[in-house]
Amino acid sequence: MIIFNKRLRFQCCRPAVVLRKDRGFTLVEIMISVAILSIVLASIIPTFIMFSKGMAGLGNYSDMSMSSRNALERFSRDVRVAEALHVATESEIEVELPSDAGGLVINYKYDPDAGTFTRKEYDGSTLSATSVLFSDVFEFNLVFFNRRDEDISDEASVLTEAKTVQLNAKLVKEVMNQSNSDYIISARFLMRNF
Repeated sequence: MIIFNKRLRFQCCRPAVVLRKDRGFTLVEIMISVAILSIVLASIIPTFIMFSKGMAGLGNYSDMSMSSRNALERFSRDVRVAEALHVATESEIEVELPSDAGGLVINYKYDPDAGTFTRKEYDGSTLSATSVLFSDVFEFNLVFFNRRDEDISDEASVLTEAKTVQLNAKLVKEVMNQSNSDYIISARFLMRNF
């Protein structure tokens, strides 16, 4: 049985121009489309990278802000209630809490090699707790003042005359191989029981 398809006969008899439209895109059209697409992508990718760096920097700033607030709160509670000062240097302070506050000895120390500010809690001579309050610390120092608000950090009488302590720190975090987040901390605390 032979089936005659009028449509097939009609397609075969069409002019060449009409057949060319049915075949698809030409090589030139595809190359132009690819070139336009690559230009659009080349302009979007740097924008996306800058947006990612900005968001990571904002996240780092937020983390540093939150950790510094928590650390300064803990530091201030210990320093304000302390009844004795055992160590007072530019990078370390050690205080003794009164018996009604636990009678613990609290040591705060900055480690420049690790870039950390650490709190150590001693029950007598036994270390009972350690926590890192700041990390990614770029600069750090403690400054001690007497009752007349004079800097006595380098004097021998710092342990007996210190009335206030000022903590200065600069935190820096890396974001995608760039140091673009920093947070400066400067706070002064009164040692009430001295």
